[in-house]
Amino acid sequence: MGGGDVLFIMSVVALILIMLDGKRRIKRAVAAQVPARSKTQHLLASPSRAAQLQIQITEPTQASQPALPAEAFIQSLPAPGGSLIGSTLRIEGNVDAQEALVIRGTIQGDVTAMEHPVTITESGGVSRHIQARAICVAGSVAGRLVATDQAILLASARVSGSIEAKRLKCEAGAWLQAAVSITSR
Repeated sequence: MGGGDVLFIMSVVALILIMLDGKRRIKRAVAAQVPARSKTQHLLASPSRAAQLQIQITEPTQASQPALPAEAFIQSLPAPGGSLIGSTLRIEGNVDAQEALVIRGTIQGDVTAMEHPVTITESGGVSRHIQARAICVAGSVAGRLVATDQAILLASARVSGSIEAKRLKCEAGAWLQAAVSITSR
């Protein structure tokens, strides 16, 4: 067997591996699809998937990498080790978190989670100030958002005030009445 034959066999093996990997990715993508009306509820019930995505969110990002998709935040809602402010809870005062924070209720005050993501779900609301590494808004925010990495406004977001972030993603349908400042820190 000559060098050309070995090269041909190695090429065929590489193509087979690429096809198998593509099929695996397609199966994973199909399994992740759910009906639009129950998407958030379905994603909240999958903590193992959220743990995987939470690892991606907490790893430092490089400037050349694209922003994390909004789905990563939604799927990380039940992040292990994080805190949840329930939909019936209303807090008047400041919240300082040393872990990931999911807000389904209402906070009238400042929210700080300097090294962690903060997610405001569709039923959640914050007024005054949010400062975190990453902020994902699906609910309402009136005040100042400061994200040291990125801010994501989902289609159901209602934001008024100001936004300061290294990267900003705003989905179609989001309502935004704010001064936006893209930082380089």
